Amino acid sequence: MAEISYPADWREIPPEAWAKMLMTPAQYNAMRSERLAREEAAPDVGDAAPDFSLELLTPSGKRTGEMISLSSRFADAGGRPVGLIFGSYT
Repeated sequence: MAEISYPADWREIPPEAWAKMLMTPAQYNAMRSERLAREEAAPDVGDAAPDFSLELLTPSGKRTGEMISLSSRFADAGGRPVGLIFGSYT
């Protein structure tokens, strides 16, 4: 099967390539617009994190009912950076 090369400008992508990507130019343009809008609203590196609350868990992962917020937990950080690590261990 011949390799399809994609031009730098998405408007020049041939119809057979769109079919292979399972997307129409209109769908791509909508997806691209949505992504650019999300990126526009995203904080920049170095910006303060927005405040949020979450529930504390026990070491075994059970719910405690105790809520904690970023602003209350790290109010005493004295302007020092705080690392936030999110993950799933399931």
